[in-house]
Amino acid sequence: MKPIYSTISVHSFLFWTAIVITLSSCQSGDSHINQQSEMKTEQDSAAAQQLAFLTTLSNTLSTPPRTPMLHTPEEYNMAYEEVVIETADGVKLNAWFIPANSKKIVICNHFSPANRAGFPGHQEPFTYAGGFEVNFLPKYRALHEAGYNVLAYDMRCHGQSETGSEGVSGVGYFEWQDVLASLAYVENREETADMEVSLQSMCMGANATLLAMQKQPEAFKDVKSWIAIQPLNGKTYLERVFARMGVDEAQGIAAFGEIYTDMTGLKVEDHDMRGQMGGVKIPTLMVQVRNDMNSRASDIQEMYVKVEVKDKDIIWIEDTEWRFKGYQYFSDHPEEMVAWYDKH
Repeated sequence: MKPIYSTISVHSFLFWTAIVITLSSCQSGDSHINQQSEMKTEQDSAAAQQLAFLTTLSNTLSTPPRTPMLHTPEEYNMAYEEVVIETADGVKLNAWFIPANSKKIVICNHFSPANRAGFPGHQEPFTYAGGFEVNFLPKYRALHEAGYNVLAYDMRCHGQSETGSEGVSGVGYFEWQDVLASLAYVENREETADMEVSLQSMCMGANATLLAMQKQPEAFKDVKSWIAIQPLNGKTYLERVFARMGVDEAQGIAAFGEIYTDMTGLKVEDHDMRGQMGGVKIPTLMVQVRNDMNSRASDIQEMYVKVEVKDKDIIWIEDTEWRFKGYQYFSDHPEEMVAWYDKH
C-alpha cells in the first residue's frame, strides 16, 4: 500500500473525475440506450475509483507503514540503553534511554509514520513528503550536550513497538496511553525518579499528549514544560487533501468518514484537537510550518490562544509548505529548543 501523498499524486486526476461524475450525474433526457449504458459503466467505474481511494486513505491513516530506523545514538557518539516501556493496556513500547550527567530529562515522541530515529523521506517509497530525511538524532545530541537525559520512544503501531489497539493507529486517540506510560517509566526508574521532566511531542504524539492531559491531568503536575510540534486537526487535514484535488470538501469528508468509522470505530471529529487545549496547564512552546499544506495556520493560532497559561510562545516556520520541515526543525536549529528547556 502506498503512503497517502504518493496515492494522491497517482490518483488525483482519476479521483477528481470519479467524484465529479458520481456527484453530478443528475442528467436525464432521451439518450440512446447505448449512451445510457456507457454512462452507467462510467459511473460504476468512477464509484469504484472513489471507494478505492477513500479506503486507501483510511488504511494509510489507521495502519501506517513501519518505516526503517536508519540511525542510533551510538552513531552520534552517545551511550544509550535499549529499554521497553509497558502501557496500562499492555502494549510494549521500544525506546532509547540516553543518559547525561544531570537531573533533567526530556521525553520525546514522534509523528506518523515515523519512529524514534526519524523518517527516511529521502528513500523510496517514502519520498512523497518533500524528498528529504527527517533525522531526530542531531536534536537528541544537542539535548545531551546541553546536559539533558533523553527518553525517545516508538509509539504503538510504529517503529519497533507492539501494535495494540487491535492493530489500529488512532493518531493520538489510543496513543495517549503511550504518553502516560513514558511518564510512569521515568517516575519508576531508580536513576530517573527524581529528575525534572520536560516533554517534546510531535503531531500524532502532540495529539496524544493533549488527550492524556485531559484524561489524567495529575500525571503532568510536575512536568516543567513541553514543546508541541504541529498538532493536527483531522478534519482540516482532510479538507486540505480534498481541496487540492478539486473535490467538494464536505462531500469528500462525509464519504471518507463512513469508511473510516467502519474500518476503525473512530470518527473524524475524534481528531479535532482544538477542543482539547483546556487541559494544558504547563509552559508551552508550539512549533508550526505556517503555510503547511496539510493544516491551517488559523487552527494552530486558535489552539495557541486556548492554552490557558501565561508562559507560552510559538515558532512559525516560514518559506516552506512541507510539513515535514517542522519535524526536522530542531535538528537543524537546536538552540531554540535548548533555550526553551533551559528557561524552565
